Amino acid sequence: YFVSMSQDYGITPSMEHYNCMVNLLGRAGRLEEAEDLINKMPCEPNAMVWMSLLGTSRTHFDVERGK
Repeated sequence: YFVSMSQDYGITPSMEHYNCMVNLLGRAGRLEEAEDLINKMPCEPNAMVWMSLLGTSRTHFDVERGK
């Protein structure tokens, strides 16, 4: 649905949308996908996006990703 929002409906995702997606992917244990999404963002990720990844990395005991 995230991709559909821009491709089908022409809505440009905001920083809040990206933050939510990183958080959702991270909570689901899909940390690599969350990090890939951050790296492919069209704008510079803010502190909240990184905090979401770091927080979920800690939850899933992925110490290396947190470094």
